[in-house]
Amino acid sequence: MRLKITPDDFRVRELLEWKEVPNGNFIVHKLHKEKLSTPEALTMLARETGVQRSSIAYAGLKDRQAVTDQFVTIERQAVELKLPNLRVTPVGATDRPITSKMSQGNAFTIVVRDLRPTEAAALRRSMPSLVKTGYPNYFDDQRFGSLRHGQGFPMLSVLIGDYERALQQLVAEPSPVAITGDVKLKRTLQLRWGDWDACARIARGPAYEPLFEFLIRNPRDFRTALKFVPLRLRVIHAFAYQSFLWNRAVSNLLRVAVKGAQRLRLSTLAGDLIAWKYLAPEREAKLIDMRTPLFGVDGDGGSEAFKKSMIGEMKNAELQRGDFIANEVPGMIWKEEQRDALVKPTNVTDVRIEPDEMHEGNVKVSLQFALPRGAYATMLIKRLFAPSWYSRPTDRDEPRAPRTPGGVNLQPRSIVRYDDDYED
Repeated sequence: MRLKITPDDFRVRELLEWKEVPNGNFIVHKLHKEKLSTPEALTMLARETGVQRSSIAYAGLKDRQAVTDQFVTIERQAVELKLPNLRVTPVGATDRPITSKMSQGNAFTIVVRDLRPTEAAALRRSMPSLVKTGYPNYFDDQRFGSLRHGQGFPMLSVLIGDYERALQQLVAEPSPVAITGDVKLKRTLQLRWGDWDACARIARGPAYEPLFEFLIRNPRDFRTALKFVPLRLRVIHAFAYQSFLWNRAVSNLLRVAVKGAQRLRLSTLAGDLIAWKYLAPEREAKLIDMRTPLFGVDGDGGSEAFKKSMIGEMKNAELQRGDFIANEVPGMIWKEEQRDALVKPTNVTDVRIEPDEMHEGNVKVSLQFALPRGAYATMLIKRLFAPSWYSRPTDRDEPRAPRTPGGVNLQPRSIVRYDDDYED
């Protein structure tokens, strides 16, 4: 099974509603991109048109390895841009900048390639049960790039008060799979760690110079030094560990909700998770009604059953509620936010099976569906191919992407804290 062999194999269309205000100060634009992340596209838009980056607002991030359509607002300006991989067109006006709250989700058109005919037939048989009873709304591997690159969870290091280790994970852990120029730099920083004068000479640019200049003056103040790591990077890594704990709490909750014979296995970079083949109506209703928020010290933890499951995951990581307050670092602070445990696709069309012109003898499957904001289309694909929880993995079950070295850095702090793998 192969996804995203070409960008056109994975098409995403943002479903967004805004109040049309003809004389509004915020001009709504449709942004069409290929082989670009949303931040890259917005940087290119600002550079090519002279628009201030701060005047552009958007609802969500869209995949780089895809063809995507989304909306942005630009304050008091209407622009047009036509480049090979980026097109921007005005489509309306409103009285406020776009935010994520305006998003209704995304519509997907996905081509799954390199399938045996029997695998494609199994996918087609799985679709009705998925549409009827949904699937767990887990975060997928895109949220756990730090594991793909062997970095572990810097946020966990922060929570246990090991600020030096967190800083190492963020700036000085070379990835074993990346091919960017940063790998060599991070390997050198890793070797020279503690010699801040040497690190300052080696690492140039706004992402490194203020950090190492601070450490030269304050060689052991790693907690404050973390503030010099770019805010976006700190936020991403904070969300990654928060999402990991949520996934584990939901999976453990499903050990009770899903009978053994109906359990399916979803394999991710962050470990195997439980899904269901069929879900009894009363179980489905209970799961839909349950409050299952991402953990934050500002909240009540959600419904009692989920709260108990999350507390169990915190204990596995040897974390206590007070750790989030005592070890607080700006940009790495969790807020409680509701996330539904169950998601159902809508606007699902018939599964289309055709010969795969890129893989002789095999077939491809085309799927169309829509998902609410925050739900992962790749997790839906995994659910369609999911084996029984009790089956033994085969080569076809295993993901093609690199796995976390040794399968470590997933739970107890004694493992994560001293893991010296790599960074993204």
